[in-house]
Amino acid sequence: MDKILQQFLAIAESGSFSRAAQLLSVTQPTLTFNIKKLEESLGVMLFKRTARGAILTPYGVTLFQNARMMRKLYDNTIDQIERQRIHSELSISIGVGYTWWILFLRDWVFERRRVYPDAPVHVSVGNQLRCMDQLLAGEISMFLGHETPGMAAEFNTRFLPFGNAKQGYFVRQGHPLLDEPRGFEDIQAYPIVVVGSPEERYERLFLRDRDTLGSPRFRMEPNSFSSNSMAACVDYVLKSEGVLRFTSIVAKELAEKGLHQVTWRDDQAERSARVGIYATHSTENDPRLAALLEEIRALGASKLAVMGLD
Repeated sequence: MDKILQQFLAIAESGSFSRAAQLLSVTQPTLTFNIKKLEESLGVMLFKRTARGAILTPYGVTLFQNARMMRKLYDNTIDQIERQRIHSELSISIGVGYTWWILFLRDWVFERRRVYPDAPVHVSVGNQLRCMDQLLAGEISMFLGHETPGMAAEFNTRFLPFGNAKQGYFVRQGHPLLDEPRGFEDIQAYPIVVVGSPEERYERLFLRDRDTLGSPRFRMEPNSFSSNSMAACVDYVLKSEGVLRFTSIVAKELAEKGLHQVTWRDDQAERSARVGIYATHSTENDPRLAALLEEIRALGASKLAVMGLD
C-alpha cells in the first residue's frame, strides 16, 4: 500500500500528527510534509488542526473510508500471495509404509507442522507397489519403503538406501508357532497375512520381466489374507491361525496389539532387505524436494543406526 496513504491512516486513526509519527517511527516534520503533498495533489484539505488534535475534514472522511478498504484489500492480497508461496515452496506429498511412519516419519511430520503451521502436508500410507504407482502418477514426490529389485526400472526412478531391516513373522498369543524356534517350512504351513491390496494391476511396474507377466508372482497365495489396512490385518491374525509377514523393526508396537514374533531356529535367520527412499529424477533435480529427500534419508539412517540396523 502507498506509504503516504499509510501515514494518512495513522494520523486519522490516532488523531494526532505527533502520535502517528511515533507509531510510524518517522519525524513529525516528515509526516507534515508528506500530508501537505497529498493535500496538494488532491486539491483539498484533509485535516483541520485544533487544540484537540487533527480532525478529518469531509474530504478527509471520504479518503479515510476508502483508504481503509484499500488497506484491507492490500493486506488480503499479501496474505493470499504468502499462502501461495508457502504451498509452492513448503508443501510436501510423501508415501510411506506403516513401519517407517511409526518409526520416525510421523515425528518428522509433527515437527514440520510446528515449524511451518501453514504448509500443506499429504502422507499416503501403503506398500511399496501402491506408493510406486502414486509416484509415477505424480501424486507423491517420494516414498519410503523396502527395496523391490527391478521395480519401475524403466520409469526414471532411483532407490536411495538409508539402512537395512529384517522381515519377521507375527502370530497371536497361543499360536502353535510360538511353542519352539521355527523354520520357514513351519511358517508356510499356515495362512499368510500381508498388508497390501491384490497386486495384479501392478505387474506393469516390472516391464523388464515381461516373461513373467501373467504368472502368479503378484497374485494372492491360497488360503491367504491381505488388506490395505494394518488394523484389519492385525484383527485377522488375532482371530485366526494366520501369520503376519512384516518387518521385525516394529515388533514392540505389534506386541502392544497382541501379536508376537516367531523365533527362528539357529540354522535359519530373518531375511534382510535394504530400506530407503524411491524418487523420480525430477524430484532429485528439484532443489527444494532434493533437500527434503536428503533430510528424511539422514533421519532414517540415524534412526536405524541407533537401533544397530545401519
